[in-house]
Amino acid sequence: ADLTRNRNKVVQETNMPSNQMSAGSGKAAKFVAANPLAPMADPFAGMDNDQREYQQALAENVNKRLEKAMGELKEKHQNGTNEIDDEDRAPTGDPYQRHKAEMERRKREHDRVMQRQREEEAKELKYRKEQAEHLSKFDENDDSDSDSGDELLIEYDDPDIERIRAERLQALKAKQMEMVQNKAKGHGQYRMIYQDDFLPECTGSKFVAVHFFHKEFERCKIMDHHLGLIAPAFLTCKFVRIDAEKAPFFVSKLQVKTLPTLIVFEDGKAINRLTGFEGLAKNPNEPDKWHTGKLQEWLAQTGAIQYRPPTEEVLEEMRRLGIKQHGSIWSSSLSENAEDDEY
Repeated sequence: ADLTRNRNKVVQETNMPSNQMSAGSGKAAKFVAANPLAPMADPFAGMDNDQREYQQALAENVNKRLEKAMGELKEKHQNGTNEIDDEDRAPTGDPYQRHKAEMERRKREHDRVMQRQREEEAKELKYRKEQAEHLSKFDENDDSDSDSGDELLIEYDDPDIERIRAERLQALKAKQMEMVQNKAKGHGQYRMIYQDDFLPECTGSKFVAVHFFHKEFERCKIMDHHLGLIAPAFLTCKFVRIDAEKAPFFVSKLQVKTLPTLIVFEDGKAINRLTGFEGLAKNPNEPDKWHTGKLQEWLAQTGAIQYRPPTEEVLEEMRRLGIKQHGSIWSSSLSENAEDDEY
């Protein structure tokens, strides 16, 4: 019985199909037997003509579709956008790179201006200290000869000092005139505008910040809160808000896809935008909790306002003296202690 079962098993194994014997018993079968990898070199081996033609046509069709898809992906990658130069979605595209380079240039320029202001302030402080020390010595030597008085008068008649004073006075007058003109244009307040007012408002001032909002979105209310605090403090930029539902043309034209969106215009041209609260929150787990100063820093980088965040030493001195920093952190109740929250 065991001998019979073993014989039947050998017969069954001998009759099982084999990939190497699928080419028949001719020369192809001998080639396949001698070359075990031959079916990989010729995937259509062992098929009749109809099957071979069908499989070849299918393979060519798949290859063409893959080549076409890869070509389209390559073209999109080279352009840097999904067929449209959308700067927000194209980190490799030329428009995005130009925009990034422009924003980096603006930031460097802003840093240079701030550094120059700090140097001028340091020089002014040094000059005032020297004058105070000189006057102190003059008071102590009140009975000295007239030469000391002559030296003091000569120092006050220094043409360089007079030139600095004249330049500062001229700059103050120009700044005061600019403030008056900006107030007449609506600067210093956070106003609601409508679609028909959009172009006149955006082209009527050098810098304009426009908040696209929806009346039912809580985050739009948060943006309104902070912009309402910033607008009266910085007259160099006009701050306005527009209902996205009632301005479909500009929403489509400016590709506003997320609310809130804050767009900064310079001389009527959009130069930067803030989508949502990107980069403002200190704690990523609390994206809606951020201080007004963070938004002021972002606006300063665009050039719309002049703002320099206080250093840790200044913040410590302000806390010691009980001075509250301008701005707050939004809360649904807006408690009285909101301004004391950490910057």
